[in-house]
Amino acid sequence: MAASNEWTEWHLTPRGWERGTEREDFKPTVNRDAPADCVMTCKHSEVMSSSFSPVKSTDHTIWKHSDEQLLSSLLEQYGPAPKHL
Repeated sequence: MAASNEWTEWHLTPRGWERGTEREDFKPTVNRDAPADCVMTCKHSEVMSSSFSPVKSTDHTIWKHSDEQLLSSLLEQYGPAPKHL
């Protein structure tokens, strides 16, 4: 069991990046549905395996729309997913 395991999902929409479901240590998970016009969902995680370990951050894509042109356009406009909780 990790000493800390926190994460946030980020959804790319025509309005930019929107915060999705998130988990913080010692708090209940906050569930947020993906917006209907979401074109990509990414997850940023910060894990500390023990209280003596450094924090390890990871980012990965959970889902992306099949319309590559729309996806590329929005990524060009808003940039990559936020790399923070």
